[in-house]
Formats: sequence, C-alpha cells, structure tokens
Amino acid sequence: MNYLIRRVENKELDKAFSLIWNVFSEFVAPDYSKEAVDNFKNNFIESEEFKERFKSGKQFMYGAYLKEEITGIISVSENNHVSCVFVDKEFHRKGIATNLFNYMIAELREKKVKKITLNASPYAVPFYHEIGFKDLGK
Repeated sequence: MNYLIRRVENKELDKAFSLIWNVFSEFVAPDYSKEAVDNFKNNFIESEEFKERFKSGKQFMYGAYLKEEITGIISVSENNHVSCVFVDKEFHRKGIATNLFNYMIAELREKKVKKITLNASPYAVPFYHEIGFKDLGK
C-alpha cells in the first residue's frame, strides 16, 4: 500500500476530525461512559478552541494519505504529548499507525525531544506497548 505521510493542512482539519470521531465512536467509546464520550466530543471534536491550536501551531497533526484521502492521523502538542491517534477501520493492522508514530518521532528527534507522553484507551494499550511505550501510571 502506497501512502504519503505529511502534516495535515488547516483546510483538511474537518476531514481529519470526522475520521477521529468515526473511529473513536466505534472502537474507543464503548469502553467509556456516555459522559466521557460527550466530553471528548465537546472538548475535542466540536471545540473550535482545540482546532485553533492546530491552526496556530501549538498542536501538530500528521496524516497518512492514500490517493489524497486521510486514512489515519496522529497529533502532538507543543509539549510533546500525543493527543490523538486514529486510523480508519478499513486500514487497521496495516502499519499506518506505526508509520505515523515513526514519522512523528523522527520529527521530534530533530528537535532533540527526549520524552513523548500519551494517554491510552484500553483498546489502544497493546499497540502502544508493541511500539515501545511504557506505562507510567493508571
């Protein structure tokens, strides 16, 4: 599968957030309460303030593109915290999330970053362990 990884442009943010919501709803939301799901939707998906973080450069989002369509995304904040990793269900287990992480890590290493943090849903924990992340607490 030939796909390109690059930074998501501001004009593509709505498509990226649509992908995030679709994948979250199917794979992550079942592990959380309705209140937690609503919180994610309100504070991330529908939050203009959160989207503005990408437009202003305080948050970065990289996408995996197949024929100009976003198949997966990863986002990281200015303090090197990964806030979103989502891959379209049609492309799960094809190495896209791993390649997105590798791309992001290479970019951060150029900036001499030594530590990356993230919070993981129960669904994603095995993947994060597989690519080398370690649990710091519950």
